[in-house]
Amino acid sequence: MTEVDDDPRHELWQRKARHFESRVHFNKLCQLRVSEWTDERVVMHLPHAEVLCNSTNGIHGGVVGALADTCGTAAALAATGADTFIATVSMNINYLAAATTDLTAVGVCVKPGKRIQVSEVSITDAAGRLVARATITSSLPS
Repeated sequence: MTEVDDDPRHELWQRKARHFESRVHFNKLCQLRVSEWTDERVVMHLPHAEVLCNSTNGIHGGVVGALADTCGTAAALAATGADTFIATVSMNINYLAAATTDLTAVGVCVKPGKRIQVSEVSITDAAGRLVARATITSSLPS
């Protein structure tokens, strides 16, 4: 049993993670999996699949962007403790390498405000190489 498993919020974190995997239709289509959800960070995995690729067998940039957006908004929800809808206000993403393997996204909310949140997401490939880095600004309903 890990320190996270001992946290009384673990059940809540697991429920939110399963929601992102099974209730968000695009995530389900892409077979996105959440391996960690705490107040401090969210970690998501996206398997490489031909249907998600461009003509050079790299995961399409739009899919990489969707992964960054999903992980960043999840990190904002985790940090604020909100249990509601969240909307992306803006996203800036830098693509740094071709995404030709499974991907891992790590999101951290660097500004967990009551209305506006800012999260940073790093996406790496199976070898640990940085594929993309994004900043996501999101908003909770007032």
